[in-house]
Amino acid sequence: MALKYDVVSPIAGTITRIRFLPGGRVEEGEVLFTLDQAGKSVDILSPVSGYADGLEVEQGEVVIAGMILAAIRYID
Repeated sequence: MALKYDVVSPIAGTITRIRFLPGGRVEEGEVLFTLDQAGKSVDILSPVSGYADGLEVEQGEVVIAGMILAAIRYID
């Protein structure tokens, strides 16, 4: 059974780095994005192990808190 988990931005800022390939395998706790807010870098981690099915943002894009950045397909 496959479940889909959203990767959500915890704060507003700019996506400075995307660290995975869409469709690629990711592990729980792996850094998926680096976000910059007023000179402070924040890493956004994968909530589960699975496959990165969706990428909703681009590098350099400004995001808001609660915005969906990607989707991870978890396979049991």
